[in-house]
Amino acid sequence: MENRTVFISLDHRTTDAKYNIITDTYLTAGNMADSEPYLARLQAQIDKFGFKVEAVALDAGYFTGYICKKLSERNIFMVMGYHRFGKRNKEVPKSQFKYVEEMCICLSDGVYFRVCDNGS
Repeated sequence: MENRTVFISLDHRTTDAKYNIITDTYLTAGNMADSEPYLARLQAQIDKFGFKVEAVALDAGYFTGYICKKLSERNIFMVMGYHRFGKRNKEVPKSQFKYVEEMCICLSDGVYFRVCDNGS
């Protein structure tokens, strides 16, 4: 199997609610969470454009205690998207599986699953 080097980045954009104009775009490494640069980017826009931010609408990925606390301290009203958690497999929960490195299989109630990292 050949090794591949892949560069992945994320583009974080902010728009104003009144005219839907992009007011900020920020590029980060692909492994950085969306919520990490948010507060710094919000402050950069306030400093650059002199915005008086009254409210923000964010998706569920930004619903962290730190962001909620900081926005609340600034008296900025927040609307956060609802986070839907995935359905848990009731038949065989993930916690029932055990990885056995020597055998390269997962065991669950006597059921064997072959695990291969070559894609076959």
